[in-house]
Amino acid sequence: MKIVFLGTPKFGADVLDILAKSHHEIVGVVCQPDRIGNRKKLEVCAVKKLAEQLNLPVFQFEKVSRDGVEQLKALHADVFVTAAYGQILSQEVLDIAKYGVYNVHGSLLPKYRGAAPVQFALINGEKNTGVTIMKTALSMDSGDIANQVVVEIEESDNSQTILDKLAIAGANALLDVLSKLQNNTLVLAAQDEEKATFCSKITTEMSKIDWNKSNVEIFNLIRGLNPNPVAITTLDGVNFKIYDSRPVESDVEGQNGEVVECSKESLTVKCGKGALKLLTVQLSGGKMLGYKDFINGRKIKTGDILGK
Repeated sequence: MKIVFLGTPKFGADVLDILAKSHHEIVGVVCQPDRIGNRKKLEVCAVKKLAEQLNLPVFQFEKVSRDGVEQLKALHADVFVTAAYGQILSQEVLDIAKYGVYNVHGSLLPKYRGAAPVQFALINGEKNTGVTIMKTALSMDSGDIANQVVVEIEESDNSQTILDKLAIAGANALLDVLSKLQNNTLVLAAQDEEKATFCSKITTEMSKIDWNKSNVEIFNLIRGLNPNPVAITTLDGVNFKIYDSRPVESDVEGQNGEVVECSKESLTVKCGKGALKLLTVQLSGGKMLGYKDFINGRKIKTGDILGK
C-alpha cells in the first residue's frame, strides 16, 4: 500500500521506523515545522530526522488542513497513518486517501481521549494501558477501533518507557490493520461513548508536587511527568525537579515535605501518607543526579522542608 505518514516526536519516529521496514511504500512523511528552541537553536523533530535518514520525502505545514491539501492529494496514497502528529485534520484531509486515516493512539480507547493519555494513565495509577489503532473521525479520538493491544504498567515505568513500549506494540498492530485493509477483511468496532474519558494537556501547575498527598499519588505524578515536563518542588526556595522515586511505608513524625532521612542508604521525604524515596533529582542550575551524588554535594539535609 502507498502510505502518507504524519507524526512529529520520538513516538511517531519509532512507529515510522517499523513501518518503513515493511513491504508498504511510504510516499510522503508529514511533520510539524522546525521550531526555535533553547538558545535560539533550530530544533528538528525526531520524525523528520528519521525520514531524511530513510530518504523519504518530507513535508512540513504550519497548518496541514489549510496549506497541505493539494500536495497530499498529489501523492496518491492509499491510506494516511498518524502517530502523535500534533495537528487536527479537517474532513477534507481525512477524505483524501482511499482508505482514510488511521491513528496510533496511546490508550485503550474510549478511555483517555486527548493530548496526554500516557501521562494521565500513570498519574492516575493505572495498572495497564495500551494502544489503539483507530480510523480517524472529525471528532477528537472518537473514530471506530480497528485494533487494540494491552500493555502492562510496571513500577519502574515512566511516561517515556511506556511510550517506547506503545510505539512498538502500536506499529505491529498497525501492520495487522494495513494487511486486513488490503485483504478487505478489516472489521471496525464503534467506541462506547458512555465509557469515554478525556485528558487535557499537561500544564505547569500540574507539575507542582503537593506533599500533603500520599506517597503513591506523588510517585505516580513523578513518573507520569518524567521526562517532560518533570515534577517539581522547591528546596530552600529554589526549584527542585524529581525524576524518579519509590514509595515506602513510614510512620515517622514531622511535616509533610520534610526530609526525614538523608544518607547513603536513602533520601526520604515524608508525605501526607507514607514517605517517598527520591532516586534522581535536579536542583535548578545543576545537573540531573542520583540521590547519592546529590547528597555528596551537601545541598540537602535531614529536616529540610521541600515545597516550603
